[in-house]
Amino acid sequence: MEPNIVVLTDFSPAAAQARTYAAALAAPLGAVVHLVHIYSPVPLNVEYDMVTPLPMEARYMQQISHSLEELAAALPVPATAELLEADWYGAVQQTLRNYQPLLLVAGLSKTNGWLDEWLSNRALPLAHQPGYPLLLVPQELSAVPVCPPRRLVLAVQDEGFSLTAEARALAPLLDALHIEVVVVTVLPYEQRAAGEQGFHSAQHCRLAASVSRHDQHKVVHELPARGIMQAVDELAADGLVLLDLGHGWAHTLFEGSVISQVVRQTRVPVLLLPARPTPPHE
Repeated sequence: MEPNIVVLTDFSPAAAQARTYAAALAAPLGAVVHLVHIYSPVPLNVEYDMVTPLPMEARYMQQISHSLEELAAALPVPATAELLEADWYGAVQQTLRNYQPLLLVAGLSKTNGWLDEWLSNRALPLAHQPGYPLLLVPQELSAVPVCPPRRLVLAVQDEGFSLTAEARALAPLLDALHIEVVVVTVLPYEQRAAGEQGFHSAQHCRLAASVSRHDQHKVVHELPARGIMQAVDELAADGLVLLDLGHGWAHTLFEGSVISQVVRQTRVPVLLLPARPTPPHE
């Protein structure tokens, strides 16, 4: 199957940024961009206490399909457009089975509170569930015009890990773009001499050739999320990579995790990679 990138899209400003960013990543690889818009029918109460979905009105569906095709045609790389009328998670699973993409991309909207975030950023809990890398592109990027990243911060804890096959499949993309990847570990003051286990795993994780060419960048901070964002500023990075070590984004997002805190603060794209913990000897 030819390399491709799937963009979960709508007509929001964040989705527009995500489409543009995905096209910039796809061009060096000659990859196809697939725009997928998911319409989840609204439940409608009917007789006998049954609940059925309200189907999409045919004219509205035609209008949306036409608009999506125009968005695809406007991209500077080969692109397709697809409208799926299904439940959100089921449609995403179907899309991943059909396309087997290198990367799943979604816009990250500015939100005001938990309910707004749940309604606006439905892609957030997806990365671990389907096992594919998920790139979140913020509505307000710090870099304009939109272009591929030059330097990524790979934030790791001081513990062993290995990437999944789907995460390692991104290596050709990162290498083709000549992206510099710098390993960052945030440590509290009393543990400032630690960090070797995570750094060793990062050097051997096969994410990109550039990982092994750089020293570890340590940040001493009591709050990991703030330390990570501090590292992004110190290194003038225009992208950030975070790992899911098997807990799942639905858990980490709503349990006040470091990942959820970073995602709410970021002005650079965040790449969420599925990984697994490994014993210290691996």
